[in-house]
Amino acid sequence: MANPLTTFLQAVRADYSSVQRYRAKYHGDERSSMRLPVDAVTKIGFQMMIAMRTMAFFRDARVPLLPQVASRLIRHAYGAEVHWNTTLRDGVSIVHGTGLVLSHRAVIGEGCILFHNVTLGEGLDPETKEAGAPTLGRDVHVGPGATLLGPIHVGDRTKIMAGAVLTRSVPAGSLVRPAEAVVTERAPARPRVAR
Repeated sequence: MANPLTTFLQAVRADYSSVQRYRAKYHGDERSSMRLPVDAVTKIGFQMMIAMRTMAFFRDARVPLLPQVASRLIRHAYGAEVHWNTTLRDGVSIVHGTGLVLSHRAVIGEGCILFHNVTLGEGLDPETKEAGAPTLGRDVHVGPGATLLGPIHVGDRTKIMAGAVLTRSVPAGSLVRPAEAVVTERAPARPRVAR
């Protein structure tokens, strides 16, 4: 079994490399790895990842109760529900992060990006009735407010758009869009009767 401290440091470095890669891609902003300590203080998403990595460090080091305490501190500090047994592969990025909910059975693959108000929750497969939570492949982007439920697998390089609800597995390279809102004419307001 790997040394928990080595695993922690490797994961934090990989997470920061992911931050650098996406920052360059979306903002044209090249970040030096020397900025890691500064970004650990100023970038909330990266700060959350360090907190989640610390929680996993305590779990892997088999320190009783500290993973649960770290989970509660994340809840209060960031407004996110992250279970201490959530599996986080290296190189995960969080954007904003408020309202994030990650089940103890969720698996987040390498290079994934999770935005605010994302839920990876437990549910039942409608056909097999098997319970479980989502498994994300590599480089999956999950947009703001997306909800993924049940023992589903999201293939590598899939993009899940903001507000989408997903309850079935999708193959690699998919684009998951939310259902279009239905717009109808609003009924006229009823006149108010004075009493």
